[in-house]
Amino acid sequence: MLTGSIYGWENGKDDIFNPLSLRNRDDCLEPMRLMEVLGRQHGIALHTADVNEDQHVKPDFSLYVESIDFVPSGAQKNYLILYETPLTVPRNLDLSYLAYFDTIFTWNTEYVEHGLTDAQGKHLSAGHFTKIWYPNPIPQECGAAFQSPTFDRRPDRVCLIGSNRHANVFDGRELYSERVKAIRWFEAHAPQDFKLYGNGWKVPQKRLGSLGKLRYRLEKILPWILGKPVFTSYQGPAKTKYEVLSKTQFCICFENARDIPGYITEKIFDCFFAGCIPIYWGDADIAQSIPAECFIDFRQFASYEKLHQYLSSLTAEQFAAYQAAARQFLMGPQFAPYSSQNFAATVVQKISRDFGLA
Repeated sequence: MLTGSIYGWENGKDDIFNPLSLRNRDDCLEPMRLMEVLGRQHGIALHTADVNEDQHVKPDFSLYVESIDFVPSGAQKNYLILYETPLTVPRNLDLSYLAYFDTIFTWNTEYVEHGLTDAQGKHLSAGHFTKIWYPNPIPQECGAAFQSPTFDRRPDRVCLIGSNRHANVFDGRELYSERVKAIRWFEAHAPQDFKLYGNGWKVPQKRLGSLGKLRYRLEKILPWILGKPVFTSYQGPAKTKYEVLSKTQFCICFENARDIPGYITEKIFDCFFAGCIPIYWGDADIAQSIPAECFIDFRQFASYEKLHQYLSSLTAEQFAAYQAAARQFLMGPQFAPYSSQNFAATVVQKISRDFGLA
């Protein structure tokens, strides 16, 4: 039996495979559970690194879940799964770090096709990268046909689900701040049509840098003096994303960053599963991966006012057409790469081939 150590899950004790884990919000750990099961079927035992260390087991390979400090373990091969962009995790662009790994699993199509070259001209060849797609567990509430409430059975008009965070480098492609612009516009101009969910919205917009932190502190003063909420639309954390999205017609669905090839996360799929129509901004070529009939492309609107006018004009029949297109996508072959099963299979099959098990 081949043994692998997983790094990057601070809870340890194989918690990353536990469906009852407190970290398993919206069943986000399903891809790792499937990977563990599929690994055993291929003769691979996966554990968090602390479990192997406690049992004095030297791993044959290491598997890093996002870029954390590299721990030399004597493993024959080292693997890395990149989930986020370098705007959120700057180390994901650090070639001196990435060079530790024999294979890097990434959604970034440019890396897979051309490799990665940094600002200093250092290059990591395309052979280091293996294509994955962001995995998307299907909520238990979804039926086989992905039926969901119709237009008239959704009491809420627009929502946004996300955490109050900022990018970790200054880059015009970040969309954390654009989410705040959307929130502020709806709170000012259509408060009856908008609800905000997530973590961290009891305080002002989080900002990067020393000046950003100073502005953040100053913006905390007035709401505290007046005893008013910073974001008046804030409803608190979502119990589940499906619960919120299934009662809402539209969702502001902005990725953490835009115009990064292949960066399509769970956000748009969460909407599809619940029959909520996503207002999407992120991957510039999104329509090459997901049919344009399934979502509203935010880039088509010159302002939030124009967007709101469009949303207000949509009929129940037009809304149903978006839902039908999304259901057709989810039930067809185009969705298969984005499944948890495909994610787990891609990782396990690569490791199996590398060690001659396939």
